[in-house]
Amino acid sequence: MKTKHVILLVAAAFGLLAIRQVTKYATTITASMPGKIASVPAGSYGKILEVLPHTQGGAYIEKVEIYSQKEKNSDEKLVRKGVLVRHPRAIATVLICHGFMCDKYDVAFLRHVFPSGLFNVMIFDFRGHGEEAQGQKCTLGRDEAYDVIAAGKFLHEHPDLKSIPVLAYAFSMGAVAAIKAQSKESGLFAGMVLDCPFDSTENMIKRGLENMKLSLFGYRFSCPGLSFLQQNAFHPYVQALVKTVLKSVAQLDERNIDVNICKVCTYKAIKKVEVPCFFIHCRNDEKVTIDAIKTVFQAAQGYKTLWLTNGRRHFDSYFYNPELYTERVTRFVEQVVHGTLLTNQHNSIVEDAPASATAGI
Repeated sequence: MKTKHVILLVAAAFGLLAIRQVTKYATTITASMPGKIASVPAGSYGKILEVLPHTQGGAYIEKVEIYSQKEKNSDEKLVRKGVLVRHPRAIATVLICHGFMCDKYDVAFLRHVFPSGLFNVMIFDFRGHGEEAQGQKCTLGRDEAYDVIAAGKFLHEHPDLKSIPVLAYAFSMGAVAAIKAQSKESGLFAGMVLDCPFDSTENMIKRGLENMKLSLFGYRFSCPGLSFLQQNAFHPYVQALVKTVLKSVAQLDERNIDVNICKVCTYKAIKKVEVPCFFIHCRNDEKVTIDAIKTVFQAAQGYKTLWLTNGRRHFDSYFYNPELYTERVTRFVEQVVHGTLLTNQHNSIVEDAPASATAGI
């Protein structure tokens, strides 16, 4: 064999070895990246990482992780972290789904909405939020639905909880994700509390852009090119500009959250939801209009009621009147569990009386 051929064979051998080592290294890195795992046992939606000592009330506190599908038609899984507080004699489990730019610890106070001892409560981080969010994108509810599905199925399969129903408490983006999850998995929740979900990302962008005005010599004009932005808002090359506009006009501030603005149509997804739904909305919500929430409400198929509150801004109903909020949410979830919802109140809208000068103090 000629020397030249030997050199080529040796080079090829080293090349194959190098490729093998690089592939092995890349696989190791991918498997160890925060928020990602190489493989998950078939049918597994999560596991318990740690059980903390009993609290004063006798509750178990479990640190858990859930394995959610990355996106549609994907076998790749994302790892999300959660905390489950469970009670030995609870009648149901509530899954809390947080909003945009929150994480599980920001919403931990919402556990107190549900009577301690009667309800287990689990909080978790959506993709792109909270722990181990590196490399993950927020999709404003589209793919977050897979996070909700994984969390809900984890609770259904939990050895100490699988005999009791699971309910959703969700607000803003979390409410959108919960609706989409329930539309995909009809047995996921027995009932849903949905605070201020938006109707669609398309309409949200449209409203934000329509509010964008230029001021010149005391006159206000619509900005040129808005129709182009609306028509191409979901194109990857246009998103940076759209997000800048929404940040300044519609108060969509993504801060350090990596956002991919996707098409999400809540009022279409909820047409497949037949479980009882309790909608809550602030009439002064600056991000989601009353017409928008009514569009979602009217499309729901099962028992439904809408409470319009005097809340001062987006997701403010609890903070405006926490006692009444807690009372009404608790009453709804208990009625769902016990099967005592009044059918004559189906499809009802309840509005708070106009706020007085001292309301909310």
